[in-house]
Amino acid sequence: MQQYASAPMDASTTAAWRDLYIGMVGAGASLTGLTFVAIALDPHQIERTPLLRLRAANAVWCFVSVMFIGLAVLTPRPFTTVASVAVGVGGFSGAVLLSVRTIRQRIFRQPHPGATVFRAAGNIFGFLLAGVGGFSLIDVEQGWVFATLALACVIMLSSGIFASWLLVLQIGVPSSEKPSAIAPAPVKYQGPAADSSTNQMRNSPEHTE
Repeated sequence: MQQYASAPMDASTTAAWRDLYIGMVGAGASLTGLTFVAIALDPHQIERTPLLRLRAANAVWCFVSVMFIGLAVLTPRPFTTVASVAVGVGGFSGAVLLSVRTIRQRIFRQPHPGATVFRAAGNIFGFLLAGVGGFSLIDVEQGWVFATLALACVIMLSSGIFASWLLVLQIGVPSSEKPSAIAPAPVKYQGPAADSSTNQMRNSPEHTE
């Protein structure tokens, strides 16, 4: 019986990474939709709470970025150039915005809720990898470019899943920013003695003046 050995795929070609990035596009699109479902559970609370707004934006931003990275790799030439430029610009822009936000929060001590320095550094690194990989994909189709973009997708997926998990955990929890939600304690009737003492206080000289 003759057996045919399948030839190993070259890691420097797009076909070798095609299945991975198809999965990335599907995961990014599915998680984006699920995040919008979570936001729809209580949009008013998310709108009133800065921390929830930040986590919702972080999750959506990461998932949409993963989806666009996968689409850029799967897009055939010559349209890959336009998609690669969009991924590169978006990656570097996201890294700059995250860096500015972290500097404002940590150095200038501005009261802005956000992630820890470790998580912020991870997010910045992920967007930097996306920017480098996106611009490199314009003229270079080698294994290190696809691996760089894949690592950026993994970092963004991890950050987005963690942010959306924290978002779902806090949706529905009573916020301290809603003092009107605290009902006043009921006043119990204490009988005729309390009424007479109240009338005496009203008829005192301090109240009549």
